[in-house]
Amino acid sequence: MKRILLVTWITVLTTFTLSSARAADPASLVRGGRLYDNWIAETKSRTPNHANPAFKTKQVRVAAADSWRCVECHGWDYKGNHGVIGIQSRQKADPAAIAALLKDANHGYDELLDEHDRMDLANFVASGQTDMSRLVGLAQRVKPGQTSADKVFATVCAVCHGLEGDRLREIAPLGDSARQRPAEVMHVALNGHPGGNMPALRTVGEDTAVNMLAYLQTLRNLNLAASVANGGRLYDDWQVHTGGQRQALPHPAYPPKAYYASAANETWRCKECHGWDYKGEQGQYAKGNHATGIKGIRALVGAEPAKTMAVLRGTSHFYGAVLKHRDLQDLANFVSYGQIEMDTVIDPKTGVSRGDAAKGLPHYRTMCAACHGLEGQYVAKRHLGKVSRDDPWHSLHNMLNGHPDDTMPALRELDPKVTRDILAHIQTLQERR
Repeated sequence: MKRILLVTWITVLTTFTLSSARAADPASLVRGGRLYDNWIAETKSRTPNHANPAFKTKQVRVAAADSWRCVECHGWDYKGNHGVIGIQSRQKADPAAIAALLKDANHGYDELLDEHDRMDLANFVASGQTDMSRLVGLAQRVKPGQTSADKVFATVCAVCHGLEGDRLREIAPLGDSARQRPAEVMHVALNGHPGGNMPALRTVGEDTAVNMLAYLQTLRNLNLAASVANGGRLYDDWQVHTGGQRQALPHPAYPPKAYYASAANETWRCKECHGWDYKGEQGQYAKGNHATGIKGIRALVGAEPAKTMAVLRGTSHFYGAVLKHRDLQDLANFVSYGQIEMDTVIDPKTGVSRGDAAKGLPHYRTMCAACHGLEGQYVAKRHLGKVSRDDPWHSLHNMLNGHPDDTMPALRELDPKVTRDILAHIQTLQERR
């Protein structure tokens, strides 16, 4: 009996010792922080093909994969999100007990995470949380010029993020993120990116992370005009523009009996469902080969881009699996801010530009002819004049945003009369026989 009790106490003591040791291990803490952010990316696991059954909120649209992220329910400040209770009460709790909790029916991580993953995540919950409100408040009082954060960023971070923090398309520009989502940036600064090799600043002190956040908040904004134009090119053909692999299977939302159902890559183009006039079944794609019965995107003009991004990443579009974060952001910005009412430029019944062809002549010859030729003859496959008469909405979209994966300038920031007049002139160009 004494031998049994002795073995039992040794087992308990060993478990406690291992748990305590892991809790004190900085590598375990930062990895747990990355798992908390996105365990799917950190473990390179396959995304569950269904939403987390414990994620029951109807107030927000969240992609199925995101419903499995700890942060989606418990927040970047660890105080809870979407009406779900946070994890602050678990600070200094027994990591082994937290790891066991992750296996219950409410979390469902028994088969999704292995024991090592659960323990790292538990160690972060028990010992890795910080007072985000305090740290963000401190950053607001820092004067970046009086710290060395700019030098630390230039030597530690800029090799990947660029000196302006906007090099990586997988994430939003750091300046925008730091201003709009400071708690998220602080969490990532302390723990690193899930699935990446970003240095974590946890062990060099919270002061360094606070100073870094303050410096990031001084970096330049995302250029909205450039983002919108890029989004317009993605709307045209994101597969060409990103240099990505052409999709081999039709888009799940594209009607199987529609004309282009057998051309898989065409079904993934935004314009193929929503039209060059952005009105879908209510516009120029109401009939003919491009008709799908799918509604347009005009109702999303002025919508919050983050909400549009959630739709793009959701189960109706599936673009979260094929586009990087910045591409999704640019596309959402185009949907929100880049659409124009094409009827103000093009007569919807005749397709004729409402502009002045004579006034468009000098603009075309100075801005467009170098590439397209004085008579529009240098356009691949089809004559520019014929294209603009057959589908002026397509031509106008490209004039405003440029061509995918091409150096054509986007004219959207010029006086609208200029593009309207250029289109009118282009429609007068005739092929020479």
